[in-house]
Amino acid sequence: MDLARGLVAEGHAVDVITGRHPEGLRQNEVDGARFHYIEAPTDDFASSEWLKRSYETFVGINVPAFDVVHSEGSSGLELVRRGAQRETPVVVMFHGNFVGLVKASLRRQVRWSRPRDVLREQRGLVWLARRHFAKGNWRIFHDCEAIVPSRQQVADTCRSHRLDPTRVHVVPNGVDTSAFRPRPPAEARARLDLPEGFLFVCAGRLNREKGVHHALRALALVRDSAPEAKLCVIGDGEERRQLERLASDLGLHDRVLFLGAQPPAKMPALLATADAFLFPTERDEAAPLVLPQAMACGLPVVATTCGGIPEVIDRPGENGLLVPPGDVKALAEAASAVYGDQDLQRKLAKGALERVRDAYTVQRMVEATVDVYRVAQRRLDERRNGY
Repeated sequence: MDLARGLVAEGHAVDVITGRHPEGLRQNEVDGARFHYIEAPTDDFASSEWLKRSYETFVGINVPAFDVVHSEGSSGLELVRRGAQRETPVVVMFHGNFVGLVKASLRRQVRWSRPRDVLREQRGLVWLARRHFAKGNWRIFHDCEAIVPSRQQVADTCRSHRLDPTRVHVVPNGVDTSAFRPRPPAEARARLDLPEGFLFVCAGRLNREKGVHHALRALALVRDSAPEAKLCVIGDGEERRQLERLASDLGLHDRVLFLGAQPPAKMPALLATADAFLFPTERDEAAPLVLPQAMACGLPVVATTCGGIPEVIDRPGENGLLVPPGDVKALAEAASAVYGDQDLQRKLAKGALERVRDAYTVQRMVEATVDVYRVAQRRLDERRNGY
């Protein structure tokens, strides 16, 4: 939505094809962009229903012809299968890739000792492979320009989709810094009725690979060195009951607050309540948006070295702290250091703000994305003219 809003602000006309509207609307305008809602799921862009209806909707509104098509992941799969890229340049934005996800899964399997965890992970890999290879997803974007949000993704995205590396462009995700900005945490907590004391926040889907269980175990380890530390967990998912049970088993029932899933509009205020942000993921994160969002709020961040995270926290010790994934002791030590050192808090917060304002604003994302659109248009013109 930030990209669509930013493109409109730059004077571009934007149409968005997306899944069903919760109130049954077929069309409406949001911040100047025209939204077209279809009765099809968006959780699997390779599903037959999405492929059929998204293409029909595209054909119906493609008058006059669009200058460029922007496919979020595989959402434009059917358009490319039908040859839309021969008439209109197509740019594909990949937020993750098959090879990277397989690598992360194998690393987790090596670390896990319980056979049932390994079996669950292997079943997930089978599902992922079926989804990736369905309908030609693994090869059909070969002739398109591609965008990835981190340099770490380039090689594995090329392997996953048989892409030409010269046609893959790195455009970091952008943060709306007018919404995500530093605010007095005490004031924000009073409005949301959150507890006093030093507050760590985790945010994300509550599944095993996001590592929230590591944050709980780390909090238990710093019980003595950080006696006033509490943890607020934002998000929901299949692991929530297990995480709540783990918090109770660790004696943290009065120090951990599970807020559940929250609407995106509330995230700036929720992050502003925190004193520090924990991101203990074990997933091969491409460029998680919540990380620069937290940094834009001026939060000291402790995160893992997974995926593209070291590109965001590019100066460990200056604009964030990095720990190995799954290393609860290192996570606890980093969290304790942030808790007990106000000078470190200020230094990390200052560095985080500078990093976001330098490389992760919506304005920079929009400008870089439009540059890729121009490359795609030029390549199509060259192909038409026989170059």
